[in-house]
Amino acid sequence: MGLFLSIEGSLEKYIEKFFHDKYKGRVHPLEIAKKLNREMRNRKRVSINHTYVPNKYLVYLHPGDLQAVTPIAPLLIRELKDYLEKKAAEKKHILIAPPQIFFQADEKLETGQLRVEGSFEEVKTGKGTETENELPLDKKDEEDEKNTLCYKSVKNAIPAQNSFPELKGQLILNTGTSVGKTFYLKTSLMIIGRHDSCDIILNDFSVSRRQAKIEYRQGKYILTDLGSTNGTFVNGKPVTTHPLKTGDTIKVGTSLLFFKAE
Repeated sequence: MGLFLSIEGSLEKYIEKFFHDKYKGRVHPLEIAKKLNREMRNRKRVSINHTYVPNKYLVYLHPGDLQAVTPIAPLLIRELKDYLEKKAAEKKHILIAPPQIFFQADEKLETGQLRVEGSFEEVKTGKGTETENELPLDKKDEEDEKNTLCYKSVKNAIPAQNSFPELKGQLILNTGTSVGKTFYLKTSLMIIGRHDSCDIILNDFSVSRRQAKIEYRQGKYILTDLGSTNGTFVNGKPVTTHPLKTGDTIKVGTSLLFFKAE
């Protein structure tokens, strides 16, 4: 169950405690979810046989509220997307593409206020894969530039660089009962973990539900740990963010993955 679909969910309890203890008076994640759902309903389009709802959402917050959201941004974005998909499915509404959610600062808003703008935007694809749903962050936080938070207006966002040759990456499992199993990497963001919603699923109970992510940026595959319980290691050393190269061995839980790029 998603954060907003189960009040007993551990992630919801964590987020509520985080905001109530540290950021009293700020915008609560549940308020963001409600506003997103309302915007999705208000901007629906009815055709002859189907009802379509927006897939792109801009969430405007007071700069202070935006700063308060930062520590839990990756988890919050993922849960909000999951929430919108489930709400659309409940009403039998159709999203033309996976939902995209972007946070923006708006100095005109007061602390605790927010507004949401929904729109229909076709997601361009390349070689059978979707483009990234995230916007770049400020340069000072380059390793997290795909977390979908942006402290500047959209018009000032740095465009993605497309001048790098595209690599074809692979992760080859070197442990367990499925030794030799190969996971082919895409240029879109991929999640490693044991939850069945992950892109690279590992049947290893010592692996977190969402262990790490792999992104393709500027001609390289970048591995980033997602705050996993046991940590993520490359060539025996713990890493937070690490650019991968052929021959690297990734250790998550008790599983070993060999990285290869062509």
